[in-house]
Amino acid sequence: MSVIRISRPKRDWSVSPATVLPTALLVRPFKPHWNFTVILDHHSAGKIGDEQVRVFNVDPGEHSLRMRFVLLRRSKEMRMFLKEDEEREFVCGANGFGWPTLREASPEDLAEIPGTSSTEPPKPGDPVSPA
Repeated sequence: MSVIRISRPKRDWSVSPATVLPTALLVRPFKPHWNFTVILDHHSAGKIGDEQVRVFNVDPGEHSLRMRFVLLRRSKEMRMFLKEDEEREFVCGANGFGWPTLREASPEDLAEIPGTSSTEPPKPGDPVSPA
């Protein structure tokens, strides 16, 4: 089995009058959940929220990965080839316009996010997806 691990760190939003009022008007009555849907090999594999780590056990071989938010907003598709027992780590988030982003995790990213070290298991509340 190989492993794909996706982290979504909580990011601080920059504040400007142009974004505060519309956001406040939407957040207050609807209390939205800003979860992204993980699309693994062109199928929905679950959701990921702020400060969560999702772990997917997959078979070795070629895989595709992308994030989706509100049906039409999608990140670019990442394609990868995994060998037996290989682990790949990714970081997802949103750009300034609310579009999901996905990139391979850098060593600096991994140092900032608890539970992303390959020797450290995910936190008890973080979902681990079966193969």
